[in-house]
Amino acid sequence: MLSCILATVSLSLTSCSKDGTDGAIGPIGPQGEQGVAGEQGLLGPKGDQGEQGDQGPAGEDGNAEVYYSNWIPADFTGSSDTVKFMDIKFPDTMPSAFSIKNTHLILVYFSGFGDGNVYLLPVLNFRGAQFTAGFGSGSAAVEDILIRAQALSGVLNEFQIDPNRGAKFRYLIVPPNILLSGKKKNPDFSKMSYEEAMDFFGLDY
Repeated sequence: MLSCILATVSLSLTSCSKDGTDGAIGPIGPQGEQGVAGEQGLLGPKGDQGEQGDQGPAGEDGNAEVYYSNWIPADFTGSSDTVKFMDIKFPDTMPSAFSIKNTHLILVYFSGFGDGNVYLLPVLNFRGAQFTAGFGSGSAAVEDILIRAQALSGVLNEFQIDPNRGAKFRYLIVPPNILLSGKKKNPDFSKMSYEEAMDFFGLDY
């Protein structure tokens, strides 16, 4: 009897151990809801500083087209005792006054004996003398700037035109790009003092 039962159990286990054929894969289920974002991690250590880049090219000088001279001692010539002239020639690196007279502003300054002031030409009366300037005539006999000194009465004297008494001149030439759209709107250099004009361009007095 016991042997029959064991035989029956053995047959049952043997028949149950056989695998059946796999069924078809079912469709993908819907995506679940997105989970809650986790906490932000700790800030990592600061990285090493990178190497300094190459220096860029130098910018253009804002005064690149502004021409100016140092003080030039007076050097008047002429046979007349009442009217004399002084020529100033530009350096070869500069354009001629004739070529820029209609585009650039040419300012000529004068300083003379006694008061230490600087005057923009024309100077109508300095110790009885008048100083005017012309430029760009194109004449072979005249340099770029021609300064004329004339006695208002009597004759010209050393206190008016002698370089040993302090008579000297200086020019400043301003290009049109600064006149039209310079460092400040429409600068009027004819109304500036000498010091204001020099400060505008950062030039020494």
